[in-house]
Amino acid sequence: MKAATRILAVLATAATIFPAGCATVSPVGSSAREASGIRGRVTLKSTGQPVAGAHVYAYKDYSKNLIGVADYVSKGSAEDGTFTLDLPPGEYYLVSRKRSSGANYGPIVKGDLYDHRFEQEAVRVPAGRALVRDFQLTELREPLFFQMFSEESRRTEIGIRGRILDEKGQPMQGAFATAYRNSDMRRLPDYASTLSGDDGAYTLYLPEGGRWYLGARSHARGVPVKGELVGRYEGSADHSVRVPEKGFLEGADITLRPFTSEPPAGYSPY
Repeated sequence: MKAATRILAVLATAATIFPAGCATVSPVGSSAREASGIRGRVTLKSTGQPVAGAHVYAYKDYSKNLIGVADYVSKGSAEDGTFTLDLPPGEYYLVSRKRSSGANYGPIVKGDLYDHRFEQEAVRVPAGRALVRDFQLTELREPLFFQMFSEESRRTEIGIRGRILDEKGQPMQGAFATAYRNSDMRRLPDYASTLSGDDGAYTLYLPEGGRWYLGARSHARGVPVKGELVGRYEGSADHSVRVPEKGFLEGADITLRPFTSEPPAGYSPY
C-alpha cells in the first residue's frame, strides 16, 4: 500500500469564474521558429499590460491535477511579456503562474498571479513548429480552494478515512474527498483529503467532529465537466456523516461516476 502523502492544492477562488474567452492557439511555420514548442505573451488581464517574470508550465499528464513538478517550465517572461517554451512533439496541458517570491515552483499564495483557464484543453505540439498561446494573469485574492499543507502540519486527531472507488468497485488513485460544514455542496469545500493512494484510501483531517457532508472528485479545478468522475457519500440520504469528537470515522467509501448533467445553478467550486 502506498501512503497518499501529497496534498492537493487547487488554485482557484471562491467567487471567481474564469471568463469564457479563449487564448489564441495557432501553428506558426518553422520559418518563424525551428524548434517545436509554445511561444506567446503574458499580460495582466485587468489592464492588458505585459507581465515580466511569469512562467509557463507544461504537463504531459492531467491525472495529477497539474500539481507538483511540471514536465517542462519556461524561463521567466521578458519585459514585454513574451516567452518561449521548447517542447518535444506531443500533447500537453498548459498553465501560467507568477509568484511574488520570484520562484518558479511551490504553492501559489494570495497576491500571486495565475492563468489556469486552459488546463483541461490538451494542446498538440507538432514537430518543428511552435504554437502561439497567450496568457492573461489574474491575481489570487481569495483563499485557495485547498490550502497547501505538509502532511505533518495539517494532521489532527479527528477526521474521516475511507476509499474512493469507481463504478466497478475498483480503487481510484489520485482522487480526493471533500468535506462541507453544511448541505450546500455546490461551493468551495471547507476541507479536502490527501490524494487517494493506489488502494483508493484517503484521509480527511478535520478540526472538529460533528455532522459533515462528504463528496469526492477526480479533478480539482472548476465546475465539473461532462465525463469527469465525481461522487457523493451514499451512506445517508443527505450525503452526511457523523464524525466523532475525537478519532476518525472509518469506512466512509465514496463511488465516483461520470458527470452527465449541467452544473446546477449557483455551482461555484472556487
